[in-house]
Amino acid sequence: MGVQAPTDQNSSVPVSSNKSQIDERPEKQSQIDEQLKRQKEIDDWLPITSSRNAKWWYSAFHNVTAMVGAGVLSLPYAMSNLGWGPGTVILVLSWVITLFTLWQMVEMHEMVPGKRFDRYHELGQHAFGEKLGLWIVVPQQLICEVGVDIVYMVTGGKSLQKIHKIARKDKDPIKLTYFIMIFASAHFVLAHLPNFNSISGVSLAAAVMSLSYSTIAWTASVHKGVQPDVEYGYIAPSTSGTVLNFFTALGDVAFAYAGHNVVLEIQATIPSSPEKPSKKPMWRGVVIAYIVVALCYFPVAFIGYYIFGNKVEDNILISLEKPEWLIITANMFVVIHVIGSYQLYAMPVFDMIETLLVKKLRFRPTTMLRFISRNTYVAFTMFVGITFPFFGGLLGFFGGFAFSPTTYFLDEQLEKQSQIDEQLKRQKEIDDWLPITSSRNAKWWYSAFHNVNAMVGAGVLSLPFAMSNLGWGPGIVILVLSWVITLFTLWQMVEMHEMVPGKRFDRYHELGQHAFGEKLGLWIVVPQQLICEVGVDIVYMVTGGKSLQKIHIIARKDKDPIKLTYFIMIFASAQFVLSHLPNFNSISGISLAAAVMSLSYSTIACTASVHKGVQPGVEYGYLAQSTSGTAFNFFTALGDIAFAYSGHNVVLEIQAIIPSSPEKLSKKPMWRGVVIAYIVVALCYFPVAFIGYYTFGNKVDDNILISLEKPEWLIITANMFVVIHVIGGYQLFAMPVFDMIESLLVKKLHFRPTTRLRFITRNTYVAFTMLVGITFPFFGGLLGFFGGFAFSPTTYFLPCVIWLIIKKPRKFSLSWFVNWICITLGVLLMILSPIGGLRNIILQAKNYKFYD
Repeated sequence: MGVQAPTDQNSSVPVSSNKSQIDERPEKQSQIDEQLKRQKEIDDWLPITSSRNAKWWYSAFHNVTAMVGAGVLSLPYAMSNLGWGPGTVILVLSWVITLFTLWQMVEMHEMVPGKRFDRYHELGQHAFGEKLGLWIVVPQQLICEVGVDIVYMVTGGKSLQKIHKIARKDKDPIKLTYFIMIFASAHFVLAHLPNFNSISGVSLAAAVMSLSYSTIAWTASVHKGVQPDVEYGYIAPSTSGTVLNFFTALGDVAFAYAGHNVVLEIQATIPSSPEKPSKKPMWRGVVIAYIVVALCYFPVAFIGYYIFGNKVEDNILISLEKPEWLIITANMFVVIHVIGSYQLYAMPVFDMIETLLVKKLRFRPTTMLRFISRNTYVAFTMFVGITFPFFGGLLGFFGGFAFSPTTYFLDEQLEKQSQIDEQLKRQKEIDDWLPITSSRNAKWWYSAFHNVNAMVGAGVLSLPFAMSNLGWGPGIVILVLSWVITLFTLWQMVEMHEMVPGKRFDRYHELGQHAFGEKLGLWIVVPQQLICEVGVDIVYMVTGGKSLQKIHIIARKDKDPIKLTYFIMIFASAQFVLSHLPNFNSISGISLAAAVMSLSYSTIACTASVHKGVQPGVEYGYLAQSTSGTAFNFFTALGDIAFAYSGHNVVLEIQAIIPSSPEKLSKKPMWRGVVIAYIVVALCYFPVAFIGYYTFGNKVDDNILISLEKPEWLIITANMFVVIHVIGGYQLFAMPVFDMIESLLVKKLHFRPTTRLRFITRNTYVAFTMLVGITFPFFGGLLGFFGGFAFSPTTYFLPCVIWLIIKKPRKFSLSWFVNWICITLGVLLMILSPIGGLRNIILQAKNYKFYD
């Protein structure tokens, strides 16, 4: 008997075999994780799967745009080749059949639990097999979609030509070729919109236009009246000609009901969960769309045929000549519609081309790749349209050859494909819902104005007051040193965002967890970050309310003063609305406005101080009567300055919205934006601090705008700018808090990520900050307390501590010394400044009546 391998006492598996399996497992898991990561990056780039936040009404107007296209204009011509009886039956029957098959596709989109068939060919592959499904579906779908785009090139060109002929009938005619090229020029631009949701505005306009020109087509026909000697018999002189025309008309009708070719791709843009599958909102939109289809198709087809009989053109607008202004309008509507519809049908083609290039041919998913491939496609459809501008024939050929299978009968043979990993799917859905990770398409200038908005906030207005408590020498040194140190620590955070290959630290606490461990990292970072961000929002509630009160006092000085409480509530009302914007990118416009406002009111504060001039009897000595009072005020001023440099608390979250790849890391555009932002910071902080202090001395208020009284219009303007800024600043600091709350509820407590959940949590947060701001409106004291207690660590030294842990610079090297100097200064700031801030709160609270 041979010698057996030793076995574990609790297992019949040989130890050596078991050990090798354990050793191989991490490597395999790592490979799987890498593949899934690459797959997610590609899916987030491809047009069909990159955005899933559409509403049910997107389904409505996308389907209207897909369905009610150029085909509706050919329906009277189709009726002339079908006759009244067959034409009416075929049109109505097609409406019923295609609605039924469209319902089937909507149902089949998520028939397999945990799987979505985002593309028509994926549904075909599940039904017919991986290879056969592709060969059955893809050629027909490509013929449909490319065929539609070629036809729309011709339609757009003909409509432009028609407008030109009517408007300038005394001029020599211009070739159709040039008009098709003019029409194509729009698509060389629009083709670079990345995905379905990005063309939603274009599609909505197209849907409105389709309804408009359909209405014009049949109302103008009614206005024209039944033509003399109208005939409804078949126009072809021979039986064979009549039969061939009949077949062509069937193709025209099939082309008119061509929306099925993009229906799964449209549904893919709608969010879905097991509790709320996408089929419900999708079907609601389809029903609305089909009502619009009926309102367009049947009147145009029947009235157009009734008015012109068998002499109707293959595009009814060509048959209509008067009133000229109305026909020009209708043709203009057609042009706008087919611009949008072209993009709708082109998007799945772009998806197929880019999928082939990226997944099969291993090209990198870049803007250049997209630019070349899409421009090539537009040029191809333009060239074919110029070469074969036979509008009616194209409709019949493409309609019968490819639209019939994909629209009328292929759906009934399709089923669903295999399941995917439910856990990964749920994780992606949550990440796509959470504010920080739901959108990663920001540019470098987003970094600039987000960082300006985060940094140059209400704190700049307290800098002259801080200078009055510091004095000229210490004040200048501390302000400039803070600018240098915080720029250095911000650079460290930008660098550490992608320090681990293939991993992004999208949130401050994730970086802390990597440095200190999963649990300790949370306890070190999250409390401080929450104090910072919630503290800023409370202070901004007070600042916004005080600025509104200041405006009211100056504008209506003869009236009885209104309590600050009410102004804080007015300010909060804006936040109750804006807090429901989903993510960082959705507040980019507000943040840009806020950044511009911060620069504007800083400039006003500075120039108004210069205009006011140095005040009589100005003094630059310390205002406090005792040494202890001077010391406490000094500590408070340190907190004011720490508060002024508070942008680090959202810097990783801002960087998270910038796209990144191994070749193009996000740190480069992020750092470019940070440098611009810090230049703006210097241009705001130093003039306001030094000139404000120079003008008012130690009599300056804790908000310099309160010290300024004239010119009144300028002070009102400055305070209005402050209000607009702190509206945007509040949202910028609130977004990471929303992300923390929603992550806890969805990931830990397993709530469903719904709009209702978001509505309740965010309104509760806004109400909480409002209530605290109303209860403790001690602006200066709040700055000093929060600035020292929480902003000092997160801004001045916590990045340095994490850098030393992760980067491990050599002892006594320049990097090691610089980091320890920053840590020492930051710790001193953290210890000293809350003392002064808390004392100021106590002193102010002595004479304060709650909710007065």
